[in-house]
Amino acid sequence: MKVLQLFGGMIRRGGEEMFVLNCLKNFNTPEICFDCLVIEDCDNDEFRQVIAALGGSLYELNIPLHATRFINHIYKPVCAFFREHSYDVVHIHSSSIAAIAVLSAAAKRAGTPKVIVHSHSTGKVDSFEHKIFRFLASLSMRGKVDVYCACSVDAAQWKFAPKYAAKAHIIRNGIDVESFRFNEDTRRVIRDSLGIPSESFVVGHVGRLCRLKNQAFLIDVFAGIAEADSAARLLLLGDGEDGDKLRRSVRDNGLSDRVIFTGNVGNVNEYMSAMDVFAFPSEYEGLGIVAIEAQCAGLPVVASTGVPAEIKLTENVSFLPVTDSPDSKKAWEQKITELRAIPRKDEADTVRSAGYDIRSTVERLKEIYLD
Repeated sequence: MKVLQLFGGMIRRGGEEMFVLNCLKNFNTPEICFDCLVIEDCDNDEFRQVIAALGGSLYELNIPLHATRFINHIYKPVCAFFREHSYDVVHIHSSSIAAIAVLSAAAKRAGTPKVIVHSHSTGKVDSFEHKIFRFLASLSMRGKVDVYCACSVDAAQWKFAPKYAAKAHIIRNGIDVESFRFNEDTRRVIRDSLGIPSESFVVGHVGRLCRLKNQAFLIDVFAGIAEADSAARLLLLGDGEDGDKLRRSVRDNGLSDRVIFTGNVGNVNEYMSAMDVFAFPSEYEGLGIVAIEAQCAGLPVVASTGVPAEIKLTENVSFLPVTDSPDSKKAWEQKITELRAIPRKDEADTVRSAGYDIRSTVERLKEIYLD
């Protein structure tokens, strides 16, 4: 069986890309061959290596997506690709409803027996305009999509019309549970490498440095924490378009020696052992797999109300609204400070029991592919 993983944007280290990457790394099914097609480009060497190790090919169309939801300009190039390559299953991943509609039409026109569309995200405001756009996109997908999938109920309802959201398969964003278990030795090694004293209180965050992930808010919150505790540190994992702006904000707040930017790292699990509390102030998330990873590492989590409640697998997860008001930032500061007193607890088995083991996710996808 030939399966194409089709991305309606870029491949970086975002949630949907890492979901596919983690699944591919754990597929041990000789009867399934994987290729990957990305509309823009791939800037993730690990992704390239995994596809190559599986004997597959990664194709890049290098088509820039216009700043609009109407992206019909990708239809003809994708149709041309399918004239040269045929697949038994095309699995489409995109944060754009329009891209999903266009790509599913191209795949089905090529005669693909099974077209799967997968929602990995939600949005900030479910406006009337969005509902109309979602309805029209879903209408255009009728007869072209065979299976609907989503990482959460919220993600299904955001991306698909109610009729299709109701029958979507909820595919847990599984993780390698064992690798995220808390490790005291790893904690010491990572802290030593970053110059963080063993007794320092460390607030951690993982995510693309962008407005959606809201690190600017977190930096303001941490400024209050640092004022009360001179040994506290903020550890920011990830990179993105707001990196320079966030670094300027850190300098302007006099926090250059307290906030650590690591850039993208391949061992997030090890860095989580070095943290004490995980902060997740995103404006919205489809699920928020890093919050699942944080809980697996035994970290208390403070998340925004824009993050689906489905992430709460342990008792040490709190949800707070995010606004520009001083009261909102103070509430986050107090909650994060309060959670530092919670002793570290191994929650790996809790996460596995909730269905977030990558092996369970892979088995679920295998059933959908082979059914």
